[in-house]
Amino acid sequence: MASVIIDIPSQNPLDLALNACSFENDGDIHELLKTLVRNNQWSTENATCLLKGLFKRIEKKEDRVNAQLWMKTVLHSIQINYVTPQLKVEGEKTITDLIDDQSKSDNDISLALESLSLIEKDIEEILEEISQQPLNQTDESVLNNVKDIVSSVHKCPSKPNGPDPHGLKKVLSDLYIAVKTTKKWEPRLTQMVSWCLLALSESGWLIQVGTGEGKSCIVAMFAAYRARKGHNVDILSSSSVLAERDMEDWLHFYEKLKITVDCNTKKVEPDAMKKCYKSKVVYGSAQSFAGDYLRHGFQREGVRGERHFDCAIVDEVDSLMLDKGLQMVYLSSEMPAMQHLNSLWALIWSIVNQYRQEGSETVGPFTTFFHVILKHIHVDGDFDKSTIFQMAEDMGTIPKGSVADLRRNSDDNVLLTKIKNVDAQQLAKFMETVENTFPSCHFALHIKNDKGELEELNTREQGGENNKQRVPFLYVNSGFCGYMHSNMETVFITAEERIKANLTFTPCNISHDNPTCYIPGFLQELINRKLRVWIENAFNAKTMTLGHEYILEGDEIVPVDYSCTGVVENNMKWSDGVQQFLELKHETKISNMSIITNFMSNVGLFQKYQGQLYGITGTLGNQLEIDTLQKLYTGIKTCEIPTFKRQKLFEIEGLITGEEQEWKQKICTVVESQIIPTSYRSPRAVLVICETINRAEALCAALGPNVPNIKPYTNNNKDNTSVTKQNLKAGDVIVATNLAGRGTDLKVSYDVNNAGGMFVLQTFLPENARVEKQAFGRTGRQGNPGSSQLIICTNHMSETLKNIMTQLCSLIQKEEEDHIMQYNSTRVGTFQIDMAKMSRDIVVSNKLSQYLNNHVPKLLKKEELFFEYVKLLEDVHTNYKDSKLYGSLVSSLNETWGMWLLMSFNERDSTEDLKTKLQTDIQKARQRLDNRLAPTSITHHYVLFGNALRSSDNLSESTDSYTKATQEDRCWVAIALYNRALNTLKRKDSNYITGALDDLENAVESLQFYQNLIVNTIFYSKLATTTPLTVTNTRLDKQLRTRQQVLECLKDNINEAIGKLKRARDMGGNVSVDEKLIFFLVPLYCLIPLEDFGQPAIRLLTSDVRKRQQHLNHPSFDILKELQALQCLGMTVIFTLDTVFSLGGFLSKILKLKLKSKLPD
Repeated sequence: MASVIIDIPSQNPLDLALNACSFENDGDIHELLKTLVRNNQWSTENATCLLKGLFKRIEKKEDRVNAQLWMKTVLHSIQINYVTPQLKVEGEKTITDLIDDQSKSDNDISLALESLSLIEKDIEEILEEISQQPLNQTDESVLNNVKDIVSSVHKCPSKPNGPDPHGLKKVLSDLYIAVKTTKKWEPRLTQMVSWCLLALSESGWLIQVGTGEGKSCIVAMFAAYRARKGHNVDILSSSSVLAERDMEDWLHFYEKLKITVDCNTKKVEPDAMKKCYKSKVVYGSAQSFAGDYLRHGFQREGVRGERHFDCAIVDEVDSLMLDKGLQMVYLSSEMPAMQHLNSLWALIWSIVNQYRQEGSETVGPFTTFFHVILKHIHVDGDFDKSTIFQMAEDMGTIPKGSVADLRRNSDDNVLLTKIKNVDAQQLAKFMETVENTFPSCHFALHIKNDKGELEELNTREQGGENNKQRVPFLYVNSGFCGYMHSNMETVFITAEERIKANLTFTPCNISHDNPTCYIPGFLQELINRKLRVWIENAFNAKTMTLGHEYILEGDEIVPVDYSCTGVVENNMKWSDGVQQFLELKHETKISNMSIITNFMSNVGLFQKYQGQLYGITGTLGNQLEIDTLQKLYTGIKTCEIPTFKRQKLFEIEGLITGEEQEWKQKICTVVESQIIPTSYRSPRAVLVICETINRAEALCAALGPNVPNIKPYTNNNKDNTSVTKQNLKAGDVIVATNLAGRGTDLKVSYDVNNAGGMFVLQTFLPENARVEKQAFGRTGRQGNPGSSQLIICTNHMSETLKNIMTQLCSLIQKEEEDHIMQYNSTRVGTFQIDMAKMSRDIVVSNKLSQYLNNHVPKLLKKEELFFEYVKLLEDVHTNYKDSKLYGSLVSSLNETWGMWLLMSFNERDSTEDLKTKLQTDIQKARQRLDNRLAPTSITHHYVLFGNALRSSDNLSESTDSYTKATQEDRCWVAIALYNRALNTLKRKDSNYITGALDDLENAVESLQFYQNLIVNTIFYSKLATTTPLTVTNTRLDKQLRTRQQVLECLKDNINEAIGKLKRARDMGGNVSVDEKLIFFLVPLYCLIPLEDFGQPAIRLLTSDVRKRQQHLNHPSFDILKELQALQCLGMTVIFTLDTVFSLGGFLSKILKLKLKSKLPD
């Protein structure tokens, strides 16, 4: 980063005054005055006058010690009350005037400063501030109406005076009284002003209300007003916790007004959801509203009843509209065929983990140097690789007799023993000989030297045949080396080549000689389209860190919204393989990839309210962010509401460090200085906000020895009541993530407020200024004192941010190259912090441009296609809703749509062209379905149709459907063959035993592919981990072992049936069929392992949905889940057979055998 030239000025007037007043040795007074200059907008001249006035008051006092202590207390009070030189503290007098007034006692001055905490703004001040705010988009006439309405109600709440043309005085009076009656306090002027602005508007508003200023009261009052007008009001919050809290807090208020209210979170059953949406006011998270919309329309559960999108009030509107505007909610839809990709995830992960970073180079994959050479030899005709081995033996690179041994045994292990002692110098000489012999070979051999740097051994100029580029690779040891890549593009290309080389698409035969990853042919098109994306995501997953982007909750990988809210997002999963790669990384239970068939974004949800969208937040953001919102939601206006008391929060000059250790030390120093009492103040409480859980834990450890009262607050899944429900006491230190930022109301004790309020220390540069302001807004609330500081480490910044910062510094220096930049030494940190924030704003600007011009249009295009698909689906609901085929038809179409979105959606195509293509493709799928044909080549569609037909006793058509499944891909037809065998046994046509026997024997053969899938997943996952192959107790091992166990049980069931069918065939008998649910496939003791099932089963009784989900992930439930997976693939029942013999049948069989033996050959 470019440096800044500093000119340290000579001693300033304040220092001279301190010396003249004999305070040069009093560090406290010196520091308090310097702090006023740095943080409270005092010039050195103003501070000098203040000092002289204070000195004049105490210079003649006999008790100099107490006099100086009073002086420090006054300076501290000026600081924490954010008293500026111009502020009128009593009448028209500034604090300096008051101190200079010898008629005022010391006590008068102290009382005047204390009274600053009690003064609330009047209606004129509030409206004047609104009119001066840059965010204000209301006119003078509206503000006059607001003044009239609010003033009337404020003066006489029970009977407001004057004309009431809008009818709002009476309404506000009722609401005012309801708040006072139920909450035992009165709405503030600022809250009533905010309500008036919303009530007077005919279209949407975005209002900025300071943190701690009572947004929930404004929301409840406006919701009640709209509900009494007959509208349905949806109150959307950024989290379910906040929604539940606010609904409970304001329940009695709504009851007082006879308005029904409910919260849509934690509603599981459709009846509970329907009841909830009958309420006039519904609180909930944006996710819940979006999910219920999908349940209502897509899943046709009708949970919203007749509720329309009348009015939405959005709390923390900037977070939901900007930070999470693209967040999509979707209802999970099982696509059983996706479990076939598990071995592919493991294969990709194993190959990606063969690459590693060495300085600026990515090195990998690693292989023997012979493989590198052989790959690059290009000669006419056949080439015997033993030629290379012989050259190596002749040069002494490998031992004598090696070639003969390799000819006798070509096993790789033999080669490895021959090359294990080759050193780098030997290899360099050998490479040179190879290059001289084969012109197609050009290598650049590197080693890692003692300094850990990469060094080339066989240095020479580029050249040779066609001036070819030399192939760089790094020699490691034992004959192994890795290709070196200077850019990720070549990494992705080589990784993709290796993955494709290990893939085999069915139908095919199983090869026991060459291990390969078998994938059903119907997934080939999907893989060809998405493989590159999955590879890139695997490399991303490698760099992701536990405790940063995600955490492990039990056996689940759970994302963390670390950059914005710090919330652990329990219901979120990453897409496009990232979730699966992280699961493989931690060897935890692997989930199936979801095919998204339904979705709703926050942007799409908000646009449904068509101009009746009202947002409230503490941070609307800068003009660029507001412009973005107004382009997305046309007609919406903005306004900033001032605080009801003068705000005293001030920011202390920030610090910036280059190294993490220095960063920790500075943070520890600052925290300790705040919680240690001084002669003029008691200890304060401190909130330390960290970027990630990892860094929070590291700072907890660093602070630990000297800070006894540390309270971690990093995970919303834990009990955090000691932080959120109790007043913070002097000396308490909360170490948190952004979880303690937006929406968190931290209370402090009276002593802490007197000492200066809570001190907020932000330890990283937040993603945008809004997140920063939300963090600092945890203190200095409701007119109370508070201060904040930013301490950041450049090593924690992204490379993009650091590069922009360097360019900005260089640009400034270039502009000032003819002048020395005059910065006081204490202002260097401020300059660097300013540069960091400017750089961040540039990044934010680019993101907003991408958001508005690329991401949102793409998302809305997808949503429009989704709505088009739902319309196309309506015809199926109309024509088939009473048919037993209804479920399988809808499921098949949903999968077709999901796959269409993955493979056919192109954001460059117009919406109309995409709609036309979608209509055509869905119509084709419908026609195939009407003809009992699967819409795609995915075989389990036929199995689902067959099951539906079998359940209606249509065994003939059911059998035909299973037969179609067996004709698509014979490798994955075990379930179709098993089900067809059951139909055959139930129909008992001629030769039914032979037919069923053939199907079951072929089913056993097909099961090999399913078992191979598991074996490959285990094999590839072990290649990518440091866990020894002998260790088989990871969560992934247990899951795959259970899957193997279920398949073995199925195999045993089939083999048992085969045995009985052969016996019946050989003895001229028949069989009887006993059908059971799939869950009877395994023995009862396997389904319910009593030794470890008890506690998890009991815990399922909890009402906490998240905890219940965690308990369901216990290994005890794996058997159940694997059986459910088989059920999704179409195996809904199993059967067992009993042989039935009769004397007549036995004699008939004997007679046939005898006749057969007499027939001529």
